[in-house]
Amino acid sequence: MSGLTVRPARLDDADAINAVYNPFIRDTVITFETVEHTVDQRRAWLQARDGDARYPVLVAERPDGTICGFASANPFDPRAGYASSVKTSVFVEPACHGLGAGTALYNALFEALDGAELHRAYGLVAAPNPASAALHKRFGFAHVATLSEVGRKFGRFIDVIWFEKRLS
Repeated sequence: MSGLTVRPARLDDADAINAVYNPFIRDTVITFETVEHTVDQRRAWLQARDGDARYPVLVAERPDGTICGFASANPFDPRAGYASSVKTSVFVEPACHGLGAGTALYNALFEALDGAELHRAYGLVAAPNPASAALHKRFGFAHVATLSEVGRKFGRFIDVIWFEKRLS
């Protein structure tokens, strides 16, 4: 995407990150969250990752300074035995879909994760979502499982496709 800058998220990006993410909560099954995030919750989420190389948060910024997407790595599971694995995600506002923002964010995310002493990354994709599945495959993720009707939102059951990527 021409003119797009990918950079580490800052605390003052909390509202902009929510502006990208909350519509996915409100209007889609892409995330199974059902309650929109407040700015304070988003700031706390950002602060909890500050300084931990395993959990970067990056934003895609347009030339005018507005944020059109973000990517993050998150704990796979809170139990200590899972510390070498992360769940990765990327969210791009619909106006920027198909313009390379997701690719730029994932490129930067995996560069940031290099050397973080991680073994595996997992991407969980609510099905169907061919664009997200294609993005994960393009970044070397393999489809390792489909959990049938594991989620429920808007009165319907949703499958989740699990993708796995080996990290250095």
